[in-house]
Amino acid sequence: MDHDDEQLASPEKTADAGFQRAPADAPTVDVETPNGTVRGSIEGALRRFRGVRYATAARFEPPVAAAPWEGVQEALGDGPMCPQPRFGMTMLALPKRIPPMAEDCFFLNITGPAEPSESPRPVMVWVHGGAYVNGSGSGEIYDPSRIVTDGDVIVVGINYRLGVFGFLPIDGVAPANLGVLDQLAALDWVKQNIASFGGDPGNITLFGQSAGADSIAHLLAVTEADHLYHRVILQSAPLGLSVGREALAAELSANFLAKLGDDLRTAAVLPMLHAQVAATTGLSGDFLTRGMPYAPTPGVWPVPPSAEWHALLERRAGQIDALIGSNRDEFSVFIDSVPALRRAQTARLSRPFTRPLTYALTRRAFTAPALRLARLLERSGATVFTYRVDWRPAGTPWGACHCIELPFFWADEQFWRGSPMLGDTDWSDLDRFGRVLRRTWAGFARTGRAPEISNPNFSLARLGPGLR
Repeated sequence: MDHDDEQLASPEKTADAGFQRAPADAPTVDVETPNGTVRGSIEGALRRFRGVRYATAARFEPPVAAAPWEGVQEALGDGPMCPQPRFGMTMLALPKRIPPMAEDCFFLNITGPAEPSESPRPVMVWVHGGAYVNGSGSGEIYDPSRIVTDGDVIVVGINYRLGVFGFLPIDGVAPANLGVLDQLAALDWVKQNIASFGGDPGNITLFGQSAGADSIAHLLAVTEADHLYHRVILQSAPLGLSVGREALAAELSANFLAKLGDDLRTAAVLPMLHAQVAATTGLSGDFLTRGMPYAPTPGVWPVPPSAEWHALLERRAGQIDALIGSNRDEFSVFIDSVPALRRAQTARLSRPFTRPLTYALTRRAFTAPALRLARLLERSGATVFTYRVDWRPAGTPWGACHCIELPFFWADEQFWRGSPMLGDTDWSDLDRFGRVLRRTWAGFARTGRAPEISNPNFSLARLGPGLR
């Protein structure tokens, strides 16, 4: 058994070493929802509901909303995440426990303050990143304790199908955008049920990073999502990785079928994951798009054709507020995956020669398309704020790289201790500024407004006519 197989051993388990559960001695709390009673936990100053089912679906079938139930449904442990290969960005954090995986991954987590509020709290729905092949809306990395506490908000993390299970278009078998349908189903569940948990269904903000932010950009153009959210926060959306997406999707599917050599309706999970990875080699087309081959396919419901995207965004813009930004050195970690460039980047003498390439690719993949989206929304009536992270931790070659902002919002010092991308950073310094950002994000979710911030590490400002 190789390491990938070990990572997916017993994916049907509901609990193992990587499974987040409420402490055994935590008091429980029951909430009445339109579907039935849900039992969560009180953990210090937080109320948590883990592993709440929002839908069901068979392989390659659209999601169906979770049915009502009798009795009490326990929500004391995370639901499994979609089956996925080993996570490749080792600079993010030291190796962590691996959560359970299963194709039945239609679960979400709800975290809010334990103290009741006189009025419903703003709701922030987290759409996780991971290049559409990795990640989960729960687990250790996305513990929302700090943003919930500092921002006095309710945070919902959603799981959705990934890779070949959610984004593989095969005519007559696998619709291209099942993962997007899962996101819609989760958002619909939140809209219908979040009031039972103290959240305001009339004030829902979608926020996501990397592929999660890319997902939100797609949802902006999906008319079926219009009533499900009111504000958006896009962190490091790789919007420049969409050139020739339709042709790439067809080639990727052909590669996958050739590599699998089995009936994909009945194939076991592990062979499908191995074929998923193998199918990405030898792809043609734009080299940046090939870097994220599994993604929403334009022109397949509910994602509109690329030619209609701008008009649909203009239609939606007047009803939303948006906060959009990126990091100064996004592409440095991806350059690091090329051996020759990695050696140049880590060597003191040659490092300056890799920085122009980092800037150019960062601009093409992240910065320029994000600014184009921000300006389009602003011109069409949205209130738009833009930000940039310039913070470069001492002791790393990557600078303000992709994912560098995650420790400001998620998990705790124990999780991030030893993170290669954080270098020699003192946690108290990081968390002090993180508190500013957490309150800024939560304040935007509450009011649609954000304060202007300008310092050597971070800048944020409202986009207006003078900044076009």
